Amino acid sequence: MQSLISCHPGSFGRFGTRAAIEHLPETGLHHLELPVCTAGSPTESGQPPLVTEESTEAELRDIEQLLAAHQVTVSSCNLVDGNPLDPAELLVARRKLDVAARFDVPVVVCHAGSADDADERKQLYRHLRELGEHAGSLGIVCCFDTRPGLCGDDSRMFRTMQELDHPQLKLNFDTAGILYHNRLVTGEIALAKVCHHVRHVHLSDSAGEFQQWYFPALGLGGAVDFVRVLELLRVCGFRGPYSIELHGIEGEPELSLSQTVQRVTDSVRYLRQCGYFDQLPG
Repeated sequence: MQSLISCHPGSFGRFGTRAAIEHLPETGLHHLELPVCTAGSPTESGQPPLVTEESTEAELRDIEQLLAAHQVTVSSCNLVDGNPLDPAELLVARRKLDVAARFDVPVVVCHAGSADDADERKQLYRHLRELGEHAGSLGIVCCFDTRPGLCGDDSRMFRTMQELDHPQLKLNFDTAGILYHNRLVTGEIALAKVCHHVRHVHLSDSAGEFQQWYFPALGLGGAVDFVRVLELLRVCGFRGPYSIELHGIEGEPELSLSQTVQRVTDSVRYLRQCGYFDQLPG
C-alpha cells in the first residue's frame, strides 16, 4: 500500500485540464484532481472548462472516454468557487457535487466561505451542513480549502471543524497556501494542530513570504518541509489524496508545454525522494 498521489490541472498552467489529462502519464502520475467549474466563469488557465455543473450527459461521457484513453483516474474533484453563504452559490455547489459523484470520487475540495458577523456565520453553518448532508447522500466528503474565510488559518480551521462537527465536512490543507495567506506562520505547526481533520492535501511550495506569488516545482521553494508534512499526516492515518498544485512564479517567462510537463515531473521525482511513494504496511 502507498499513498495516493494526484495532480491538480492548474499545475499545467495555460494549457488547461485537457492537456493535464493527455500528458499526466508522462510525469509518472495517473490520478487527477478534476475541477468542476462554474458555468460562465473564467478558468485559471484561460481555457474553456471541461466540466461544469451544467455539463450534459454527452459531455461527461466524452470526458470519461478521454480519461480512459490516457489511463488517468479521477481521485478527487475541485469545486472551489463562490461563497456558500449565498443561497445561489450553495445551489451551484450542490449541483457540482452531483457531477463529482459521476466520477465516483470519495472527496471533493470546496470553499467553506466567509461571514462578516455572528448572524452570517450561523447562516453559513446551516448552508455548509446542508451541503454536508447532500455530500453524505452521495458518499462524498467535502474538504474545505485553505483560503481566507472560515478556513484561512489553523485557528479558524479548528474552530470551524469543532463547531460544525459533521462527518462529511473536513479539511483540505494547502502546504504553501497557508503561508501565502498568513504572516508569521509555520506550516508544519499549523498542520499538526488540524491534521486529524484533514482528508485531502494540496502539495505546493513557496519561499514563505506573505502574498508572494511564488509557487515553483516542489522542493525549490524552501519554506515547506515535505518530509515533515508526510510524517505528520502518516501519524494521523492519512494516505491521500495528495494533489500536486503548482501555480508558477509571478513574472517568470511563459513556459512551453514540455517545460510545464517537466516541472510536474520534477515535483513527482522530489516527492519520491521524500518517501511519498514508499510502500506502507497495511
